[in-house]
Amino acid sequence: MRGDRDEAVAMCLHECARTVFDRGHTLWVWTTRNPAGDAVWLLPVLARHAADYSPQAPVDVVIGAMLAAVDAEAVAEGIRILDWHGLVALELPGAYDDPELVQIALGERDERAGLTDVQPLAPADLGVPREVPLEPVAAGRDAISTLAAALGGHPWDVVLALVQHGQPPRSVRDTPALRHTLRGWGVGGGVADDAPVDEDPPTGPDNDPCPRRRHARRLLRRLLRMGKVGSGYHTADDHLYRGVAADQRRDATMVGEALVRAGLLGEKPSVGQRHVYLRREALPQIHALIDRGETDSPILLAMWTAGLPRHRDGAPSEHSPGG
Repeated sequence: MRGDRDEAVAMCLHECARTVFDRGHTLWVWTTRNPAGDAVWLLPVLARHAADYSPQAPVDVVIGAMLAAVDAEAVAEGIRILDWHGLVALELPGAYDDPELVQIALGERDERAGLTDVQPLAPADLGVPREVPLEPVAAGRDAISTLAAALGGHPWDVVLALVQHGQPPRSVRDTPALRHTLRGWGVGGGVADDAPVDEDPPTGPDNDPCPRRRHARRLLRRLLRMGKVGSGYHTADDHLYRGVAADQRRDATMVGEALVRAGLLGEKPSVGQRHVYLRREALPQIHALIDRGETDSPILLAMWTAGLPRHRDGAPSEHSPGG
């Protein structure tokens, strides 16, 4: 009645957050867009529950929303968990925000909701949500939190890695093979210590032996999949370190800044925060680095700590240190 629509929506979601523990609850969601044009879904889940990855009922709501977002064409590598008025806001690059279509996607993914209701919120009412701090938590009663504790990451790191690789988070089991795979995907920031020696290792980003080059390739691949090419399609610069462990963010940020200095990433101020994008004219160099780990930039070459995998003929890949 006062015209504070954002406050009214937040009050409603806080009230609805108490009902997600009930089977057959109504799942209320609001959709909007951030200043960069990415879809944002506001969920009836407290941000502190997301940070704790507990209790299970609200956690299931967030997992279901992530799966629904991928169904709604979101770029899984770009999903972020944000805090909006103490509630979970999912930032979902590439996803559509049409309430009717979002309602269908959510209804198919939330196993406990009796009804789903989706409403639009004007982007001007969104403001600037804060990042939910995802510090490592103790092993819990489910496989995902146990895996995260063993790998030194947060349970959401595990969930997002599974979602990004098309694996169902709700049915995973803690096994040595899965731990090895998750390490290879960067959960916890490490690579499996017990990785088997491969005489002809793949050259994709996830198998790059240099942690810094691996992060650079993953970062560029993520931005490319998100469509952040050209100054009109930028995103917040915290993507420079997103997806790495807290103790490795400084190193990851250094790599991101090197990509800017090397001319692969461009910068653009936006709503008081620096945003970055893939420079269109640098796309050949970007693809060479993503696909083959190759670069002729002395700025980037100076940062690498390991050579590229060898080709079948035993020769080192081009632009490898010592190659």
